[in-house]
Amino acid sequence: MFQWIGKQARYAKIRGQQKKPRNSIPSPNSTQPADSSAKPRTDLAHVSERLDLPSGTPETVQSTLAANEEALRGMAGNHDSVLFRRFQAGRQAKRGVMVVAVSGIVDKAVLNELVIGPLMNTELPQPGDGTTAFLQDSVLAVVDIQATRHMQLVTEAMLQGNAALFIEGEEEALLIPAAAWKTRAIEQPLSETVIRGPRDSFVEDLHTNLSLLRRRIHHPMLHMETVVLGTMTQTRIVLAYIQGIMNEDILEEMRRRLAGIKVDAILETGYIEQYIEDAPFSLFPTIANTEKPDIVAARILEGRVAIFVDGTPIVMTAPDLLISHFQVSEDYYARPFYASLMRLLRILSFFTTIMLPGLFLAVQYYHPILIPYSLLVSLAKAREGVPFQLYIEVIVMILVFEVIREAGIRMPRPIGQAISIVGAIILGQAAVEAGLVGLPVVVVVAFAGISTFLVNSLVEPISILRLIFAIAGASLGIYGILLLGMIVVTHLASLRSFGIPYAAPLFPIKWADWKDTILRMPLRLQWKRPAVLRPEDTIRQKRGGEADGEPQKK
Repeated sequence: MFQWIGKQARYAKIRGQQKKPRNSIPSPNSTQPADSSAKPRTDLAHVSERLDLPSGTPETVQSTLAANEEALRGMAGNHDSVLFRRFQAGRQAKRGVMVVAVSGIVDKAVLNELVIGPLMNTELPQPGDGTTAFLQDSVLAVVDIQATRHMQLVTEAMLQGNAALFIEGEEEALLIPAAAWKTRAIEQPLSETVIRGPRDSFVEDLHTNLSLLRRRIHHPMLHMETVVLGTMTQTRIVLAYIQGIMNEDILEEMRRRLAGIKVDAILETGYIEQYIEDAPFSLFPTIANTEKPDIVAARILEGRVAIFVDGTPIVMTAPDLLISHFQVSEDYYARPFYASLMRLLRILSFFTTIMLPGLFLAVQYYHPILIPYSLLVSLAKAREGVPFQLYIEVIVMILVFEVIREAGIRMPRPIGQAISIVGAIILGQAAVEAGLVGLPVVVVVAFAGISTFLVNSLVEPISILRLIFAIAGASLGIYGILLLGMIVVTHLASLRSFGIPYAAPLFPIKWADWKDTILRMPLRLQWKRPAVLRPEDTIRQKRGGEADGEPQKK
């Protein structure tokens, strides 16, 4: 379809001519005033240097409709999905007008009722008498109309769902928002179900997702900066944060990393994550993701930045902390005693799921004295007739569990869960009855596998670490488990998420943040934001829970 055009330097220059300088990248959802005292930041506008204008294509809008139509048809390759509508405006002194849009992504009713209809009944000024300004101010009943002289921006806007309006004798085009993207309705989250709390989730439409966030944070300092990444996909990325709470140094580092992305396609948040994360070769994610608006709002209020990507319901937040993966939104809606118990169970389940198979092998092979004699006899009887070594049984069963889990995820949802449960029961029972594995191995691996689902956000590193710990336990016994555990702890202590220690406040210890770490203290005692995130405004309530109407600086 349209070939993307312009080199980076020229594109940045054109962008600069279209917008006034301001502290944040303008967003269609942001109405924040410019902050002239703010320090300059990295410009995030980016287009690859590999692409250029097709030969013979004018860079600016021409004064004749025929020239503009020829240029657009040349870039579109005479594609049938590009609509060209030429007509005469006015009833007496008629002037030629042309509306160009991409079929399927614009609302034709908007164009017919708010653009074409009014123009046909309006007498336009003579060329050079401010026709485009007259249309913007007095004729077109559409918000957020933009005027441009650059054919490059016309093409970009059309592919984002806007219509381009050309007028005979004018070297300027009007870009009219008329997008009509199809999107699914807001539904319950698929991977983060709750008993108490909001049950809405993000969808694939960027504007809907931003509205879900604004529904929860009604404050003028909620800023949303927009950037377009991907020279072919031209994907819109939005950074959402609260100015005055979000640390400016972390925010500037985020902008710098985004500005360094030079790729032709951004299709999901996973693309962005792999380009901007601190440790790309680590098993642990240093950028969190969620599909729940209340979680994103809570993290923004703590001093994090949220990254929205158009076309995906998954939203990333940074900086990320390891302890955040053991916290769920319901912890803050339930009473602190139950929330603390559930959090302890999640932490215990994390160590259980990665270490239990390895410890089972280590004790069986190297430290049988640690097992009570009666239990040791029962374990030996359970393995009678099994032709394989114990470590082979465990490793194979771990892999079988991963296959069943993956099958349950990929299968259609109505039957996926049934396949997982029934498949696991049938395979386990059949394997034991056939003498392929011992019953204790099935119990150990199954319990370790079930424990995985208490920490859903760490499923990927857990699956790999469980297998590695099993190999270490079979090779070196308890000493292998301890050695590997020390390596993992050292690695976690060395990780950073945008300069923030990933394992904080556990190590380095930040006692001020321990009110919401392993245990969850009552909300009235959590009167400060997490100090480890280095927020600009550390106070979120007065001591004792009395709300403070004015922001307090540290």
